[in-house]
Amino acid sequence: MAKPPKTEWDNTCTQVGACALTGAVAFFAGIPDAAVVVNGPLWCSFYARRHLERQCPSLAERFFCSQADNEAVVYGTEACLSETLRLVETQCAPAVLLIINNCSVGLIGDDLAGIARQVDLPCPSVCMDGGGLTGGFWDGYRAAANEYFNQMPLADRTVVEPRTINLLGLSVGYYNADNDRRELQRILALAGYRTLTCPGADSTVLELKELSRAELNIVVHEELGGELARQLETKYGMPYISLLPPYGIEDTLSWVNSISARMQSRPAIALLRQEAERRQREVRTAVMDMERIWGDLWFEQAVVAAPGSVAMGLARALRQEWADVGALTVLAHDALPAISLPQQVDRILDGTSDSKTIQDCLRNLADGLLLGSGSETAFLRQHQVAGTVCRNIALPVYDEIILDGWPFMGLRGATRWQENLWNGFRRGE
Repeated sequence: MAKPPKTEWDNTCTQVGACALTGAVAFFAGIPDAAVVVNGPLWCSFYARRHLERQCPSLAERFFCSQADNEAVVYGTEACLSETLRLVETQCAPAVLLIINNCSVGLIGDDLAGIARQVDLPCPSVCMDGGGLTGGFWDGYRAAANEYFNQMPLADRTVVEPRTINLLGLSVGYYNADNDRRELQRILALAGYRTLTCPGADSTVLELKELSRAELNIVVHEELGGELARQLETKYGMPYISLLPPYGIEDTLSWVNSISARMQSRPAIALLRQEAERRQREVRTAVMDMERIWGDLWFEQAVVAAPGSVAMGLARALRQEWADVGALTVLAHDALPAISLPQQVDRILDGTSDSKTIQDCLRNLADGLLLGSGSETAFLRQHQVAGTVCRNIALPVYDEIILDGWPFMGLRGATRWQENLWNGFRRGE
């Protein structure tokens, strides 16, 4: 008789965070004029491409695989990799090329940089060994950002452009990331600041070279951009500030004020505050109307499961602005984050090790609220946990696509979340 499949959380949770190779590819996928070559079998490249392509449709045009077969894995990949690098030359003209071994090919020890030199590529190449990357998506992203800036030097910091910022720690490997980036740039522009670059999130190689001219670096996701910010401070003397991403109206105003306190110039806060007040009036009117009919927006329990900065930022806005919550738990997909726990959160669970506690927490979430990924939603369905309102905030996602351009962050995101949560609460879905 066949054994029933395992359904423990630690069996499911391995699919929440992608591998380190995918994280490394994600950083280069977010550079529009970069190309990627995965040196290894097709299955490994398909995994990375599948994870990133929905958030970054242009990746397909500049993503290549050497398709190393069994013989190449044993005797070396020079022939198949050289052929793939020549194909890159004919099909696209990247400004920089990532060449990365997958785990199995990494055991061979091929000299990737030497093979690239023999092919005589017309662009610089950054070579990495995926087999040497430990950890998950976040470790790979950080390693790739470090390698990029080690091999692609910045312009001297002789000129600093006033009222300019860089947004660090953004990635096409996060759910709804592009819409959030545009909203952050929009609200900063309302306050009179110009975004110079977003490394790994839509800035070109030429734009990244001028990164050092910005007045301030802003770390949006500490688990992705914190290490880079500290390196840039040490090497180029660039000041930085690391804040939880802003998801509510109050958080957005506080976020901009915290940034302004670190800038030399005063912000043009009037336009931003006007929009915030207008949206608060709209929300207040709509919510009061709903409360007269249906009562308060209330959840006995809520779980927010995502990468650490996303989960804590959303959890703070959830309790501070959007809903009444009895017990509020954060599940950090990337282990315990380096950011202090917001006072609005009751407890935080390590998504890489607290398996038994996570299972119990999710099993007891009937008629509660889950802001998470498809993995947590699948667990609820498998265990027939009824009445839970579920909303996607992190990858992997299996049951939803985003095409309308609405952000999760900022002022526009805050009003959208009020709408989203009330409609889900009323419909029980």
